[in-house]
Amino acid sequence: MKQREPIVAIATPYGESAIGVVRLSGLGVLEKVLPFVNVKKPRPRYAHLVKLFDEKGEQIDEGIMIYYQAPKSYTGEEMVEFFLHGNPIILKKVVELFLRNGVRMAQRGEFTKRAFLNGKMDLIQAEAVGDLIGAKSELALSSALRQLRGELSQIISPLRERLLNLSAFVEASIEFEEQDIPTLSQEEILRSLQEIEKSIQSLLATVKMGEFLRKGLNLAIVGKPNVGKSSLFNRLLGTQRAIVTDVPGTTRDFLQEPINLEGIPINLIDTAGIRHSTDPVEQIGIQRSVEKLKSAHLILFVAEAHKPLQAEDLYIHSLVKDKNHIVVLNKVDLGLWDGHRERFENFVAVSAKEGEGLDELKKTILETIGTTSGEGLYISIRHADLLQKSLEVIKLLADRIQKEEVSPEILMLYLREAQHYLDELIGEITTEELLGEIFSNFCIGK
Repeated sequence: MKQREPIVAIATPYGESAIGVVRLSGLGVLEKVLPFVNVKKPRPRYAHLVKLFDEKGEQIDEGIMIYYQAPKSYTGEEMVEFFLHGNPIILKKVVELFLRNGVRMAQRGEFTKRAFLNGKMDLIQAEAVGDLIGAKSELALSSALRQLRGELSQIISPLRERLLNLSAFVEASIEFEEQDIPTLSQEEILRSLQEIEKSIQSLLATVKMGEFLRKGLNLAIVGKPNVGKSSLFNRLLGTQRAIVTDVPGTTRDFLQEPINLEGIPINLIDTAGIRHSTDPVEQIGIQRSVEKLKSAHLILFVAEAHKPLQAEDLYIHSLVKDKNHIVVLNKVDLGLWDGHRERFENFVAVSAKEGEGLDELKKTILETIGTTSGEGLYISIRHADLLQKSLEVIKLLADRIQKEEVSPEILMLYLREAQHYLDELIGEITTEELLGEIFSNFCIGK
């Protein structure tokens, strides 16, 4: 464990609350704190009722103080936490008090970064702390908790260990070539590589779901004016958020609201009706609708169920047909025109007005997303990038072994490179730039 310079930060969100937490960590933080509290010999991990004073002896607040001796703390360092009244003025005064007395302000995620650097958790677990705080659904929360408990690390670390063991056998065959020591045949190495490859591919299959859980799925509703986009938006949202009228072009700009569908956070977007218009305001809204198509993970193309497609419908469909989309035929309560069956291989017929077909639409959305369960563990883009790099090396090596006898020296190069990416994944190899990028997404105080 390494004790670094003392840091301080407010660990609770800004605003009035019953309790606000100020956290300190680092070398000698207890010595920094004791001159300003009325408890001089605090017991570790014990809740002390204290009064907190400034340099002039004027009381700032009264609350609970807990002292943690290193290494038995979140960061592995000496820590002190104050649980005070949640007035932002009080909390600011406390932080400023310690800033004036040899403690610096913590950077984003610095407490968790120190926990990682002191071996309290690996890098995958440290990332899970940020995911846990930012979870937008029960499913995202559950996945983050499992990752924080180390369940994802428990899948990846054995893969790294297998590559390490293969390297050890190959290296031994090089160093002790003349001696009678156990070695692995290239066929045995190939079988191990194929098993590792299968495990990595299973993890990679969860990345899309992982990104949806972390950032939300962008779901855009598009169509010409007056096909019921806003009514459908309100139905999916469960509230009258968008204005609905019989006048075409009522929606002049996009609306965006979060919803939760079977644990998946969705950014639901109601766009302005796309049509030819001379109204400059409506033109801006239409252009924004077209722009939203580019960032949407999934598009609901809405047309009227009881009527043939018009020129505007066909134009909009041409914009989305090569994208991930679902054809939604609205106003089915007025009938279903037979020609739609000939044009569309698949569609969902709904009535946003009556609520008909909404369950089928939600089911189709989930199916179209193509999410995988992954046993509740979903990797991030960073994880996927490193796993993919490792997988590519493993595939190259496996391919060479199947085609020819590979020298032990070449085997070592491939195995070490594949292992290197997994080392970086769990944090055995890190750079300050990488850690800065990861922890800069955390809130200050965590």
